[in-house]
Amino acid sequence: MDGGAGVAVLVDLGSAVLTVKALLAEGDELPDGTRLVDAPFVEGAVAAVVTASAGGDLDAVVSAASEAYDYRKE
Repeated sequence: MDGGAGVAVLVDLGSAVLTVKALLAEGDELPDGTRLVDAPFVEGAVAAVVTASAGGDLDAVVSAASEAYDYRKE
């Protein structure tokens, strides 16, 4: 069974952060291997999925999703 390399939770609105924190069973801490990522939802999700499917670790996935704010739509 594959235990996975972690979970990146993408939030692009303040209310999404509050929702995640409200769903946590114990305090304000996320479970080990879970990261709350401030990233645009669609662009960040695409960047995260591409990075993860290419074998990127959780740090690379978080970085790719976060960098999606800098994408230029020209």
